Amino acid sequence: MGDFNEVWDDSERLGSNFNFRATRFFNDFIESVDRVDIPMGGPGYTWSDKWGSKFSKRNRLIVTQGLLDSSPHLSGLVLEKNIPDHRPILLLEHQVDYFPTHFSIFHSWFDIDGFDNVVRESWPNARLGADLSNPWVRFEKKLQFLKSKLKEWNSKNYDRVATNRKNLQVLLDSINGSLMEEDGSATLREQRVSLLKEMLELDYLIHIDLAQKAKV
Repeated sequence: MGDFNEVWDDSERLGSNFNFRATRFFNDFIESVDRVDIPMGGPGYTWSDKWGSKFSKRNRLIVTQGLLDSSPHLSGLVLEKNIPDHRPILLLEHQVDYFPTHFSIFHSWFDIDGFDNVVRESWPNARLGADLSNPWVRFEKKLQFLKSKLKEWNSKNYDRVATNRKNLQVLLDSINGSLMEEDGSATLREQRVSLLKEMLELDYLIHIDLAQKAKV
């Protein structure tokens, strides 16, 4: 790890001349010693001049494939520069396990036609596999089956809502165009009010989902 004074390609240099020949030699060297470049997060460049007119990614972490196999969650993090012209780089091995996701329900589902039917039909028809004598295991299996059915139902319902919202917007744009060109009739104005009401109802379902996600 350190300052190799070269870059992989022209995307890693800004404000200075790119030397194709030197880059080719650098890449050939990395391949010849069979090394892997560790991905880095943070700012895209690791070096800059004091004027802020030239930037490059000269500093990097290069390891063997064997090290990555034993520590697959290695990554680099480019930190803030402060005074030096080179940014410090932190080598991390970080693995995040959020555990299995909880069984969750959106509040909006209770206001959508068909939700009750999915629950009523799925609960007694859950496929539990082998005979399970433990009631808690049976309960867990039923929840898993219900979750899969609700996920399938929600996917179809989301597509339906998005399609309806798009179609309503097209109709509304057409009516608005007619109203602006011809001053419109009372019938068109009534249709416009009705369309706006339907769109608000669809938007309400979307907004309460967003509000619930924000609280989580």
